[in-house]
Amino acid sequence: MKQPHRSLVETVLHSNVHQMKPYRKNWCIETDHQKWIAKHVHPTWLRWWVQVDYELRLRGFTSMQPIRSDGGEWLFMPFIEGKTGRYSIREDVEKMVETLAIFHRLGRRLMTPPIDEAAFLLSERIADRLNQFYRVLQKVEQLEAPLRELLLAHGRDFYLDGLAAWERLRQLPLTRFSLKERRLHALSHRDLASHNWMVDKAGRVWLIDFETASYDAQIGDVWQMVSRILVENEWSEEWLRMFLVQYEKERLLSSFEKKVLSVLLAFPNEFMREAIGLAEQKRGYRLKYSLPYLHKIAECRSKWKSQSKQLFYW
Repeated sequence: MKQPHRSLVETVLHSNVHQMKPYRKNWCIETDHQKWIAKHVHPTWLRWWVQVDYELRLRGFTSMQPIRSDGGEWLFMPFIEGKTGRYSIREDVEKMVETLAIFHRLGRRLMTPPIDEAAFLLSERIADRLNQFYRVLQKVEQLEAPLRELLLAHGRDFYLDGLAAWERLRQLPLTRFSLKERRLHALSHRDLASHNWMVDKAGRVWLIDFETASYDAQIGDVWQMVSRILVENEWSEEWLRMFLVQYEKERLLSSFEKKVLSVLLAFPNEFMREAIGLAEQKRGYRLKYSLPYLHKIAECRSKWKSQSKQLFYW
């Protein structure tokens, strides 16, 4: 993991550096006055994000840490003293959902042009997830016993669920909608795992880790977050209702977005993502944690299917 030079850090932060140590794939830096997190990022993305960050703050979005940059490949943010967000704590989740909605509302029709590269939009990401999962199922006999047995028992059912949802998404059509959202410069975070939320000691919620952010269909963020919340809370209808009420306090979903969301929630993204991560031994996926999560999703499949059918009539 690349480490920033001490002289560069001191120049950017205008402070003496006392210690630099690895911290969650980044660097934690202690200076005379406070702690900072240093991230090594792609220069093209960094130039784009600095402009987007500036625009969001001008519009009033303050639930992200102030940033500093070396103008090249290093991004610095103050260290947040607090805890990682959890999608099982209702009080925190309500704040997170409201914050996401504000982020989306203020992050539409931004002036900053998109990065001139392939966008990998929501529709493409779903198709890619389905294809990756299919490839995992093709080599299921080569996997280790616990994951192999789980996928032999449930993999085909989840793949067919995903395929059916994808066909419905194509008919809506999701691809055209994703392209339209990109043309409208609709900002999407695109990685709303609970660890990308922080709750500080005062109870304030912060959205962090924007390296995946791009102009894309914002309903993808809604889907990502609500899917994880529902899995965490065993597909409780009450939690789904709470999410939508909190979100629409700040940003109303269009009727088309609600239709897209109803179909997206029938796509077993969480099961596929975790299974692919384990099968391909991706960084951050460990059998000890992911396998129980997969079993939990499989055990709730009938409840999830029933809930998905109800949402079809939105």
